[in-house]
Amino acid sequence: MAIIKKLFKFTVFICLAAILAGILIFLHARFIAPYALKTETSTIESPMVGNIADGVRIVLFADTHLGEFYDLGRFARVVDKINEEDPDIVVFAGDLIDSFDENAVDTEALSILLSDIDARYGKYCVFGNHDYGGGAERKYPDIMESGGFSLLLNNNIRIDELGLNIIGIDDILIGYGDVNAASLADASLYNIVVAHEPDIADQIAAYDADLMLSGHTHGRQIDFRYLDETFLPPYGKKYIKGSYNFSSSRNMTLYVTRGIGMTQLPLRFNSSPEISLLILSRPEQGQ
Repeated sequence: MAIIKKLFKFTVFICLAAILAGILIFLHARFIAPYALKTETSTIESPMVGNIADGVRIVLFADTHLGEFYDLGRFARVVDKINEEDPDIVVFAGDLIDSFDENAVDTEALSILLSDIDARYGKYCVFGNHDYGGGAERKYPDIMESGGFSLLLNNNIRIDELGLNIIGIDDILIGYGDVNAASLADASLYNIVVAHEPDIADQIAAYDADLMLSGHTHGRQIDFRYLDETFLPPYGKKYIKGSYNFSSSRNMTLYVTRGIGMTQLPLRFNSSPEISLLILSRPEQGQ
């Protein structure tokens, strides 16, 4: 009988500990992790980086999903964080407002905040699926261009001073994305392809692309890896977060940022929000 009582007490203790742990994990995922913004720094090495572009600092951010779960006050801190990195180039990879039709966002104030982002050689952006599906298709270009961003729609902008070529692919999921826009790559330049959805990277690598920048996945947002097929979005199931290297003619690197905000649920677990600092590097001679 004494053994049964001890076993019962132990079982109750384990259950209570599990419940407490679950509550603490939920509170962290709801109130702490979503706003614990990190800067992830990566060096991207390529012989196609010219001497002038060696050391160029690119800040990538995406998936702000402004609205119910992420407001302009918090986004102002993101702007400060970006400027702290002293970027040469800033890239936004789409999904600005979670649902334009449902979320009241002051677009004028948003453009002002975007205009506060400083970048010596320009700011560039593409559409994400929420920028179409959330009802902002007609507003998004005005918001971004008023904020000083150049919107790329299956076209490119050259930065000849740095020997760089930036190609932007429109949203693939519900927009007008055309992977063949990667043919705008110039073999004599360092080619950066920006596309919201990362899983087109295998196709992009067939062109003269050196670096591809994407978002879309939120780094799983709630990182239960065994549920990827169920919860990760289309075109975001293969390349989830961080760097991937391709055995292509240019040894293309793909970088997928975990993004800033949240969608569907106001939670982040094991996938904190990030801005990504990518530093271009030319290999030393003899390497």
